[in-house]
Amino acid sequence: MDIIKNALVNVKGHKLRVFVALIWIIIGITSVILISSIGNGLKDEVRKTVTNIGPNKTNIYFESSDTSMNEFSIFLSPFTHNDIEELSFIEGVKQIAPSDSGINDNSIYSFDAYFDKKMTYLDISPLKEDSNTLAIYGRSFSLDDEERNVIMITMQNAIDLFGNPENALGRGITIGGYIFEVIGVLDDNSLVSEDESMDYNSIYTGNESLEYYDMQTSYLPSKSFEKLAKQYDYSTEIYSLDLVASKNYDVFEVANRVIERLYELHPNIEGSYNTEDLSYQAESQLYELESMTSGINKVVLIITIISLFVGGIGVMNVMYVSVMERQREIGIRRAIGAKPKAILFQFLIESIFITILGGILGIVIGLISTNYVTTYLPFKALPSINSILFASIVTILTGIVFGIVPAFKASRLDPIKAIYK
Repeated sequence: MDIIKNALVNVKGHKLRVFVALIWIIIGITSVILISSIGNGLKDEVRKTVTNIGPNKTNIYFESSDTSMNEFSIFLSPFTHNDIEELSFIEGVKQIAPSDSGINDNSIYSFDAYFDKKMTYLDISPLKEDSNTLAIYGRSFSLDDEERNVIMITMQNAIDLFGNPENALGRGITIGGYIFEVIGVLDDNSLVSEDESMDYNSIYTGNESLEYYDMQTSYLPSKSFEKLAKQYDYSTEIYSLDLVASKNYDVFEVANRVIERLYELHPNIEGSYNTEDLSYQAESQLYELESMTSGINKVVLIITIISLFVGGIGVMNVMYVSVMERQREIGIRRAIGAKPKAILFQFLIESIFITILGGILGIVIGLISTNYVTTYLPFKALPSINSILFASIVTILTGIVFGIVPAFKASRLDPIKAIYK
C-alpha cells in the first residue's frame, strides 16, 4: 500500500509531465480498441451474409456459343416460365426462381436525349473501372459522382445538342424522364475498354429489336445506369435462375440435374448452361475483407507502437526526474537498511502504475469511441476481449520496459552521496 501511495503522490507532483506521457499511451490503446472493433463488426456482417446465402444456393446462367451474342442472350430464350414449373419437380430442388435482373457492366442501351428543343440519340453504358476514357472537355467521373445524375457524352452528341462541345459542360439533358448534368465530353477514339477492343456493331434499343451501326458510347455511373436501364426490363424476361437445394442434397449435383433438364427442354439451343457458386463468391469476399483487415491491423499496430514508444519515453522522463528529486529520500532508506531490490521495485511499480492508468483511460475512451462510431456505421462495431487483453498487456510491458532504467539507477545510488546532495 505504501508503494501505491508513493506512486499517487509522484503522479500528483508531476501532473503536466505525467499528462503528456499519458496522452500518447491513451492514443495508442484507443486506436487498438476502436479499429479492431470496427474490423470485427465488418467481418461479422460479411459472415452473416455468407450464412444467409448458405452453401445450398447457386445461380444457373446461359452463355451463347457466339461470344458476340452474350450481351443479348435473352433473345435466344434460354429460360422460360414454363421451365420453372418443370425444373421444380427435379429431385433435390427446394426452390428455383428467376434472378432479379439481367443488367450488367456490358449492357448498352439506346435513349432519346433532349435539351431545350433539340434531340439526339445516345448509346449509353455504365463506366467500367478499366475503361480508357479521355474527357477532352470537362472531367471524368469521381467517387462522389456514383450517387449523382451525371453523364459523359460523345463529341457528336455534344454537337447535336449544343452546337459547341464546350457549351455542353454543366448543362442538364433529359433522358428517360431524368435530368443528367453533362460533366465531360469524350474523345470518340478512347471509348473502348482494354478488354473490348473489338468493334461493337449492335445494341438493344429497348423495343425488342436489334439495330446495326457503328457505335460511340456515352457513359453513366453504374447506379444511374441501372436506374435508367430498368425502364426496359420486363418481368417476362428471364436472364438466369437462382437455385436452392433441399437439405442433405449437394447443390452442384442438383444443379447438374437442372442443367441436363434445360438441355432437354431446349435441344436446339446454341450455347451452354453453367452454374455459379454464390457462397464461394461470398467466402472469397470474406477472405479479401480479412486480408484487408489484416493490413489495417498492421498499420494500427505501427501507430500503437509509435504512440507507446513516445509515451514510454515520457514515463521514463517522469521517473528520471522523480529519482533526481528524491535522491535524499532514497539515501535515507538505503542507510536504514532498504535493499537495492526494494528501491528498484518501488520505482518500477510507480512506472507501471502510470502506464496502467493510461491504459485504463485508453480502454475506456476506446469503448466510448466505438459506441459513438457505431451510430454512423451500417453495422455494429464489436469490441473484443482479445483486443482489450492485448491493450492491457502492452501497457504493463511499456511500464516495465521504460521504467526499468530509472528504477535501476535509483537502486544503484550511493546512500552517503545521496543524503548529502
